[in-house]
Amino acid sequence: MEKNNNTRRHFLSTAVAGAASAMMLPAMKVQADTLSAVTTGEKWPNRFFNLFTNEDGLADMREIPLNSATKRVSHYLIRHDAARVTIGGMEPNLLMDWHVANQPNLIIPMFGTLVVVLRDRRRFELVQGDILFAEDCTGSGHKSGAGPEGQFGISVQLDKSFCPVAGDSYLSSLLRDQ
Repeated sequence: MEKNNNTRRHFLSTAVAGAASAMMLPAMKVQADTLSAVTTGEKWPNRFFNLFTNEDGLADMREIPLNSATKRVSHYLIRHDAARVTIGGMEPNLLMDWHVANQPNLIIPMFGTLVVVLRDRRRFELVQGDILFAEDCTGSGHKSGAGPEGQFGISVQLDKSFCPVAGDSYLSSLLRDQ
């Protein structure tokens, strides 16, 4: 029975990876167009955001500048083993109530709009080409959900042990070193 379960898991993992790859084919064309636009000064990927808990215990968001693809430099912001990968979506206009990240999440919207709302009423809308690293594991939390067209994306969760304390961030040391 164990062998059958492992075979099923392998089949499902392969099927999900294949489906994800197939869904990314249109995105790859967009990225190829974006890469050609990089030479004119546009950024690629679009934007990288960090959702963290500030020193006051409130969820906060900042945009992290990325190296241009034209510099041809390896640029690792995050490099850790993943605890779990989730591929899925949310119905249009769904907004989950206040919550914190249970564990650090790297969230990549593939289709539609990912919405994040903070306690100070700032609202962020992330779309295909944007990346969010959510690590507000403590504090006031945030709301998140989907825009009017819904949202489908990929979430890569790190182990809970990577949750920073309030006022700190995994990315803070990297930002200080730049």
